[in-house]
Amino acid sequence: MISISKTFNGIIIIVPVIIGAYLSGMVYLSEGSAIPLTVFQIALVVAFFFFCFKKIADRDLSFSFYGLEIEYLLFLSIIFLSLIYSPERAEGLFYVTRYIVLIGLTYIIYNSINTKKELRIVCYAIIGIAVIVAFQNIVNNVLNPEVAAFNYINEGQKIIRARGAEADPNVFASNFFMPIMLLIALMGEAKNFKHRLFLYGLSGIIILSVLLTYSRSSWVAIFIAAMLVMIYQKKYSFLFYSVIVTGLVFLGSDSVRNVVFSVAERVADIFAGTSDDSSRFRLILLETAILMWLDSYTFGVGYQGFSTMFQNYYPPQEVGGVFEPHNEYYTVLAELGLIGFVVFMFLLWKIVKTGWNTLKAYNAQGYSTSISLGLFASFIAYLVFFQFLGGMQLHSILTINIGLLFCASKFVNTEEDSESALQTEPVV
Repeated sequence: MISISKTFNGIIIIVPVIIGAYLSGMVYLSEGSAIPLTVFQIALVVAFFFFCFKKIADRDLSFSFYGLEIEYLLFLSIIFLSLIYSPERAEGLFYVTRYIVLIGLTYIIYNSINTKKELRIVCYAIIGIAVIVAFQNIVNNVLNPEVAAFNYINEGQKIIRARGAEADPNVFASNFFMPIMLLIALMGEAKNFKHRLFLYGLSGIIILSVLLTYSRSSWVAIFIAAMLVMIYQKKYSFLFYSVIVTGLVFLGSDSVRNVVFSVAERVADIFAGTSDDSSRFRLILLETAILMWLDSYTFGVGYQGFSTMFQNYYPPQEVGGVFEPHNEYYTVLAELGLIGFVVFMFLLWKIVKTGWNTLKAYNAQGYSTSISLGLFASFIAYLVFFQFLGGMQLHSILTINIGLLFCASKFVNTEEDSESALQTEPVV
């Protein structure tokens, strides 16, 4: 007789959700409708059904919580309170509903994955689907003669940016933080050259796809998180291979040299504030966010009210039509006020604290740290990335990252060897 627990395990429940989250940037099932139907939405509904079915079939109605419930409830309460005076109440209600659903996803992940083996396989699945999506993006852009010629002639100053089917190439690039960090961490624990070379090849495909987005914020986030992984492991093979490969390609191709120079310039400009409109508008958005906060007596202008209120300070024609926030932290401050900002930062701090403590515990107990380190570093990458973009609360891949990070924390102090005995009893 087939066991329900083995059939509907964490892999079967969660992997389709992950695949759906990555494919949703490429495929819309009802494109053009008011609320586009995506693969991720369908996968999420199916995962919820399988999760409930497994609980009922196993006659196990227990449900585990990972410790952020008070912070979530407090933050959501502030959001709902702010909707009373928000200029975008309908939009705010829609987005907070999406946020609640994504919070629920983290708990489905936490309760579905009950062994280290399942967690590791899920992370391998993330790498696999990311490589497929990245390779498809490379083919569509590098092998497209029109795109290649346009970017080459303009030397990166005015470019066609790879973005899959995402509205924002920065968001598309950020989807790859987790697989990149997992691959770098796995490289650090690889036992032989062939294994390291294989892992580097996979990471190279994904990183090339990220480079084609010309997303400076993603480059900065990946660099900081990658350095964190390498410094923690004291293994620098990824950096060594990257220098060699970049040097060889740089010397052998004029077009690559132009791209490298434009990449370097765009990275420098992100902090300059004067070299291009993008950097200048970011500073204007920051200054206006502070004014919104002060003008609202530090209570904020209301959830999802930033863009509407910003146009009272700067008409769209003065800022090139840019009025969306480009920093999650000042957005929360401007919309939810000082109290909402403090609760939000405390929420993020607790996630960072849990990830770091999990990593230290794995190391102290002699467990493999590659998965927990990769998940922790990718979350740090998102914290850096959202210094330059809004939308953190509704980022589906980040949500999955958080759920998996807390899954790793479940297995601290379990009596198993991380290399040879990966099966554990379900945590309830």
